[in-house]
Amino acid sequence: MKAYVNGVELSYRVYGSGEPLVLLHGNGQSHGALKRQIDFFRKNYQVIAVDSRGHGKSELGFCPLDFQVMALDILCLLDFLKINMYRVIGYSDGGIIALEMAMYQPKRQKQMVVIGTNYDASQIRWWANIFSFGAYLFSFLLAPLSFFFRRVKAQIGLMIFHPHIKEADLARISAPMLAIIGEYDVISKADTRKMVDLVQRGEMTVIHNGTHFLIRQKPRELHTIIAAFFDEDVTQM
Repeated sequence: MKAYVNGVELSYRVYGSGEPLVLLHGNGQSHGALKRQIDFFRKNYQVIAVDSRGHGKSELGFCPLDFQVMALDILCLLDFLKINMYRVIGYSDGGIIALEMAMYQPKRQKQMVVIGTNYDASQIRWWANIFSFGAYLFSFLLAPLSFFFRRVKAQIGLMIFHPHIKEADLARISAPMLAIIGEYDVISKADTRKMVDLVQRGEMTVIHNGTHFLIRQKPRELHTIIAAFFDEDVTQM
């Protein structure tokens, strides 16, 4: 399905029925990367799985790609679908989008789960960034010759140069938030703990022997943790 929102055509799919649950994929992916999560959560929720701007089958548009614009895209899509309150699961860059959504409209978000998510570009471990810088340089050189590499350049640029979320802005997030991180993630446990402490109602879970790729590496454990969090009484949190 397609929707023209915020100046671009976004591709999305809706699965199941129940309370709305938005699924947001990571950098360079599409909603298909979250197939395991879609198949699990569609049993109890109306899952809205989106290809974010410049990814999958969604348009890149002509404005610079950043997480604020991408968050506004998703909120506009929810307006288009006539969805008010929602839960959200954001993986990696999708988690950054979820954070931005919560800062834009704090009272609209019911619960948020972020997986392997940083709030500042400096928080990605240096050895992971080496590969990103190499890929960015390659795509930068080829971008004038190919629309494909223009998209790749924009995607990798997100990882290298964004985000830069202010700690005071994180403090505005009022929805209960669960941050999940792998023991060997490219985002440190210390930075994740700091993010959790900055929001109003945050908690953190570290998955033993987990990496940044928990959605594929340990999906059953991941789903169990998220389902238990969603089952908590929000009014008592």
